[in-house]
Amino acid sequence: MYVFEGIVYVVLIAYVFYENLLFSLLLSPYVFFYVKDRRKEKQRKEKLKLTEKFKDGMMAVSFSLNVGYSIENSFKEAVIQLKLLYGEKSDIVRIFQTFVNRLNRNENLEDILEEWAINTGIEDVKYFAEVFRYAKRNGGDLISIINNTARTIKEKSEVLRQIEVIISGKKFEQRVMSFVPFGIVIYLKFTSGDFISLLFGNIMGVCIMSCCLCIYLFADYLAKRIIDIEV
Repeated sequence: MYVFEGIVYVVLIAYVFYENLLFSLLLSPYVFFYVKDRRKEKQRKEKLKLTEKFKDGMMAVSFSLNVGYSIENSFKEAVIQLKLLYGEKSDIVRIFQTFVNRLNRNENLEDILEEWAINTGIEDVKYFAEVFRYAKRNGGDLISIINNTARTIKEKSEVLRQIEVIISGKKFEQRVMSFVPFGIVIYLKFTSGDFISLLFGNIMGVCIMSCCLCIYLFADYLAKRIIDIEV
């Protein structure tokens, strides 16, 4: 899907900026960067969702620890709670069920968490796994660590949600502004074709439109960077 979107985008650029679809072949490498950017955005959203679910799982573990369950049994209880929240077939249920299965095989919890943190690449989980390992080796308060982790991830999720609400309008404006140049050029082509005809079909026009294209792509990149806020 992303490759198709990238191809359509490149063809549209070739038509709007050069009025020659052959230029889409020269611009085809941009499809690679477009797909890479869309995949990165998709992975970012998936990580945010998974972090939110992990937070719910750790809060369930924290609650079970507070009422006297062991760490192993707390993760079992967390699986039950997560099934009620997300359903039996959700990814977070499968993940926590894997934790429980590996704990039943007498594997160390810190090794399980660290391995999963590395696979997911989620910074909150990596931080928690490192602190948990250190605390378990040196006799730290594991219950407090899990409680603090759940609370920290919850607070971070709330901040991210507030930021998303605040800048959601700006993101929409950025998407609209990204297509404004296309709309203007297409409008001029249909209403004042003779006025801009000198920009197409000659070397000087190609150079001018190439400069405009570079400015447009840089502005679009800069706008995305501005609204890409991490906590």
